[in-house]
Amino acid sequence: MTDTNSPKRSRVTLKSLSRKKAERKRITAIGVYDAPMAAIADRVGFDLLIVGNAGPMSLLGHADPTTVTFEEQLFLTRAVSRVANYGLVVGHLPFMSYHASKEQAISSAARMVREGGAHVVKCEGNVHTAAYIAEIVRAGIPVMGHIGMQASRRVEQSGFGIKGRTAEEAREITDTARAFVEAGVFAFILEQVPTELAAYLTRTLPVPVLTLGAGPVNDGVYHISGDLVGYAAFPIPRNRGAYANVSADIEAAMTRYRDDCLAHAYPADEQSVHIDAEEWRRFNESL
Repeated sequence: MTDTNSPKRSRVTLKSLSRKKAERKRITAIGVYDAPMAAIADRVGFDLLIVGNAGPMSLLGHADPTTVTFEEQLFLTRAVSRVANYGLVVGHLPFMSYHASKEQAISSAARMVREGGAHVVKCEGNVHTAAYIAEIVRAGIPVMGHIGMQASRRVEQSGFGIKGRTAEEAREITDTARAFVEAGVFAFILEQVPTELAAYLTRTLPVPVLTLGAGPVNDGVYHISGDLVGYAAFPIPRNRGAYANVSADIEAAMTRYRDDCLAHAYPADEQSVHIDAEEWRRFNESL
């Protein structure tokens, strides 16, 4: 039943996100990759519904994000955008889909919006990538930056894990953030960096900073839905924090179903459909 006393919801906008940072109101974001999960998240109420590259990894079995294709990312973004009525849909541009040229960057971003239904796109990168991001922004497509740990650049950045633990790494992340702001990004995801660096960037950058595994001092937080509820093909990072473990429930249900099938206990009579006795008699006579 709908709560008639709750405020009327409207689509999240870039202006409403900026206003939240100015008013120090927390921005909420969640990674969603299919229609059922996106529909639940949108009913709950999140500012950002982010279709990151963890989606193709979790749902399609990519062990390495560098093998995720643009078409796969586009496919999942389309599924999310079809059911999202309120949250701002963020379509991630995967590895090498915007790095070859400014023309490629604009074309990929345009397809993610036009065909995928994304409202904005998300780009990982560094100070060199900022030039491509600037072209996307100039073409009229808003861009969300992703800095710190970047899954699609894990080889270059020596693997997964915390980034910015040394002064040199922290300065590199800060320089990238400033270059992205100059390029025109409207917000950041800051992943797996020390709390001190996250707090510094939140305080000094003019755009919202959302953290993932980067401490509580921020303009907002981001979590991946599969990690949140325990639904993923690969081990879930221990430091992310989970609120449920649906994988265990699903496995238990499937095990019971398999065992009932083997024991001829499923389907039970109440799960079966029967023909009327008279119709069955007439059928046998017709034979």
